[in-house]
Amino acid sequence: MAEFKDTIRAAGGRLDYLFQPDGRLAYQISGDMRALYMVAVSMDGSHFLDEVPAVGIGGTAVYRQPSVVAYVQSDEQGMWGRNCPACERYFRTTHISHDSVCPYCARSAPSLTFISKAQRTYIAASYDAWARAMYTHKNTSLSLDDVTDKTPAWHYSEEKQQTHFKCKTDRCGVETDILGIYGFCPRCGRTNARAAFSDVINRMLTRWDETKKTVTDRERRAEIWADLTVKSVTELETLAKHLRRRLLIFPMTRKRREELEALNFQSPLEAGVFLRQWFDIGIVEWGGNATAPPRAFKDTEFPFIKKMLQRRHLLIHNSGVVDEDYLKLSGDTQARLHEQIRIPSNEARHFVELVTEMGINLLDGIELGIVEAK
Repeated sequence: MAEFKDTIRAAGGRLDYLFQPDGRLAYQISGDMRALYMVAVSMDGSHFLDEVPAVGIGGTAVYRQPSVVAYVQSDEQGMWGRNCPACERYFRTTHISHDSVCPYCARSAPSLTFISKAQRTYIAASYDAWARAMYTHKNTSLSLDDVTDKTPAWHYSEEKQQTHFKCKTDRCGVETDILGIYGFCPRCGRTNARAAFSDVINRMLTRWDETKKTVTDRERRAEIWADLTVKSVTELETLAKHLRRRLLIFPMTRKRREELEALNFQSPLEAGVFLRQWFDIGIVEWGGNATAPPRAFKDTEFPFIKKMLQRRHLLIHNSGVVDEDYLKLSGDTQARLHEQIRIPSNEARHFVELVTEMGINLLDGIELGIVEAK
């Protein structure tokens, strides 16, 4: 199985341009090709004109003419590399037709504009082979089995990324390979974040359970409760920054865009206030819809959340040692100046659970709450 940053070779096979007695070129594809798609290239080879749809036997594909058809095969895992035309970041996917959504920045554009740099080199070589066959009246081949270091333009390879996910949206199922954890489906635009965030939180709660059962050293337990407190908000921040990409594609003023980009999700209560004002999206509440009823945090939870967020800040920036700012901002009446705080196990778990609810509220608000105009 390929690991992160491993080179994924094209699947192999051979493409022949066969010169016919009547002056036309015939195409012959053979060998071990996993999948391919076709691109119409301008007659001078300078730019891509159209996707060439696959048709059944006897069918006629409709695409812009005059043009040259280039065949782009998948890598050996049945995927194609893509570069987003907006953010230029690289990913791999099984979706290569019609419009595509960038998994990273959520922007949509025609799939032709996502063709990867490696594929552009390969398509150029394919065009050159066609041109040689046409102008020399001789057959020409592109064979990936004959690739050598001296002929790098005659093949292309892709690179394994960190996270592979399959879209769970009904009738989608597109597979995508990305850097990082969270990404949007290139076909339907839905995020993989719901399942990925759940997996991260479940691992944290499993760690809490295992520590409770197996770790007896008091200092070690305290380290784990503190670590869970810190990491839970870090995971929420990572999720929120990903989902913010969906909001940033909406038209807005320069000032509002700068404010949204600067929003600090390490302070989720404050961030939630602004999201509610700007987009009617909440972090501590979900307004509900036909399938998911509304929900909101109880007022009694907010003093605890505020205290735990200040404790997290103290753990990160002052080794957990109480300072005057903590005493003023946390509402913690039990803490004493200069003492090192300890997070009780039950408070660590409850905080992780509350942070989980914040993430779910945000997911529901953006995935289910935002509706397109009719």
